[in-house]
Amino acid sequence: MKPLAVFAILLALVSVSAVAQEPPTFGEKLEVNVVLLDAIVTDSSGHQILGLNKNDFVVKENGVEQPIDSLDYFTNRQLLTAQEKNAPFKVERIREQRYFIFFFDKPTEARMWDKVTDARRAAREFVRTQLRPGDKVAVVGHDVRLKVYSDFTDDKKQLIAALNEAGTFGKGITTKSGTRGQSLLASMNMTEMMDKTGTVYEGLEVLGNALRPIEGRKNLILFSPGIYEPGQEIRNGVIMDQSRYYPAMIQSLNSADVTVYAMNLMREDAPDIPAFHQTLEQITADTNGEYYRYAVSFKPLLKKVEQLNNGYYLITYRAHHARGTHGYQKVTVSVRNHPEFQVKAREGYTYGE
Repeated sequence: MKPLAVFAILLALVSVSAVAQEPPTFGEKLEVNVVLLDAIVTDSSGHQILGLNKNDFVVKENGVEQPIDSLDYFTNRQLLTAQEKNAPFKVERIREQRYFIFFFDKPTEARMWDKVTDARRAAREFVRTQLRPGDKVAVVGHDVRLKVYSDFTDDKKQLIAALNEAGTFGKGITTKSGTRGQSLLASMNMTEMMDKTGTVYEGLEVLGNALRPIEGRKNLILFSPGIYEPGQEIRNGVIMDQSRYYPAMIQSLNSADVTVYAMNLMREDAPDIPAFHQTLEQITADTNGEYYRYAVSFKPLLKKVEQLNNGYYLITYRAHHARGTHGYQKVTVSVRNHPEFQVKAREGYTYGE
């Protein structure tokens, strides 16, 4: 590991919530919003860099640098190659939690189920061989509604059983359990899960809301044949309009610090119809994830996701917006005094209602 190398900052976003109100400034009341940005730092060869502090990062809104309140580092210690006393960062600030969610958007066409089988087989292999100390995995799916098959756990036997059940149309888990801040189900709105998740968009929104109390980035691996709803217009194989459910879904995922890695379930010989890909591409772009258009094998893709998430920084700062307003705020992140560093970052966050 090089002592310094380049940053590919995976900015998983933003928990934006009003925490205080500023006194009026020039007659205008402001709200102070806490913004969380998680950043993965790598060099041009993909090697992650350690040892940075908050003064190394530059976060700007509208060209104006924002003071950073705090910086924490999360890692599974795969990156810790030196003895702890000689480590290039403060080991006492390490947090080892990593969260992965397998989400199975079940296709309606029977010919696609062989890809679902392949995806579940790859997920089982991931559970058996890729989990590290501190990793937690949950298994969910969507058919007629959002369903949870396993809450976050490192119990491999439980996860294998949940992945097997994800290939059925069972009802999943419907009883709350776990501790808020550590459990998906503890914060799940069961009424909404049962009655208001008829579309995948709504399912992802309710899931994001349930994930919000859990600190740190959540990596959602979305296996899907493509997402659109009956109300969307499709012309010549192209989705012409955004779903009315999309903005609320994206705000929920971003506020919960969820990064989506979408893997299409279409067969390699399927017609290349844009509608199968458009929404998946947009979700991954808006959550700073990655989209895998066609997967000959899911196993190497899951391994890549695991490696991308060996460690990341969590940046916290406070943003100011006029009270009662809402919108989308662009954000840029760079590294001070290192113009050669590469930065791959989420481009902004939504605020207000």
